[in-house]
Amino acid sequence: MLWGCGLDARRNARGRAGRVAWRLGAWAREARTAEKRHVEPHSVLVSIFVASLRALAHAPWSASKVQTALRCPRLFHYRYVEKIEEPETMPEARVGKAVHAALEHVLQGKSLEEAVSEARKQLEDDRETARFDSLGAGIQAFLGRMGQFRRRRRVQRELVEYTLAVREDMTATQFYAGDAFYRGIVDAAFIFDDDSLAVVDHKTGERRPQHTIGEQLQGYAVLAAASFRNVRCIWLGVHWVADQVVEWAAPVTVSEIQSRFVPAVLHNIEAAALAVEGGPRPNPGAWCEWCTYRSICPAAIEMRFEPVDEEPEPWH
Repeated sequence: MLWGCGLDARRNARGRAGRVAWRLGAWAREARTAEKRHVEPHSVLVSIFVASLRALAHAPWSASKVQTALRCPRLFHYRYVEKIEEPETMPEARVGKAVHAALEHVLQGKSLEEAVSEARKQLEDDRETARFDSLGAGIQAFLGRMGQFRRRRRVQRELVEYTLAVREDMTATQFYAGDAFYRGIVDAAFIFDDDSLAVVDHKTGERRPQHTIGEQLQGYAVLAAASFRNVRCIWLGVHWVADQVVEWAAPVTVSEIQSRFVPAVLHNIEAAALAVEGGPRPNPGAWCEWCTYRSICPAAIEMRFEPVDEEPEPWH
């Protein structure tokens, strides 16, 4: 069952599946040609995979969309099916967006003072401003680190808030294209003259072990490998703003991305599509307290205002 999808959506999904089959044939032809020429067929990340109709029906996917589906199908339904505007925004999210905006502007050439002043306009009270200001040192430290970084490495191109997307066959497309199957926005990326690429993701929350955000980084690697055809090696880093540190994972080659990351990303998409196939069922948990739709979700309201049983009177 394709929940919330009409006949047109199912027809579009089947049409996209047909295009995948055609591209699989093109892959095979390219691979045979490359083998005769003794070169590596790098124009696509070859994957023997055909997306299910339920996955195609909810495309385009992203790392956050997949996580939402796996965490709570009802939240997925509110956000991506009904497209209901968030009833509220958490203060932490507002501060995080302001920090991201400041980093984006300074990396694009604005002065730190101007970027910080403009980002502060997004905040609503003194507590949010105080939290934002406490993270300001992390912004300045990152700028200093990037200055040293540029002096050590020959950077050919810098990308800020850069949009990437792939079709279901892992070939690159435009972010807003109708055939986009998986997509993401990279906070910052640097292409070097040795055919390597560094991707940095800003995080303003509490520092966590890197494996907890591995899926998002894997998705960036898949998108970057498909979009930058000259790149042979990708570095993935997480910038923990509050701790003023950038954690780097071991570099991965395109062949590793093809053999490890692509199947993992596609598996997660299929799992997410299966999770929401049964409709907008709630999945109450600790995250309900931080959900921006908690004021309209019956399950979240029930959890927050659950009646407290009166203590029984002692026996006499």
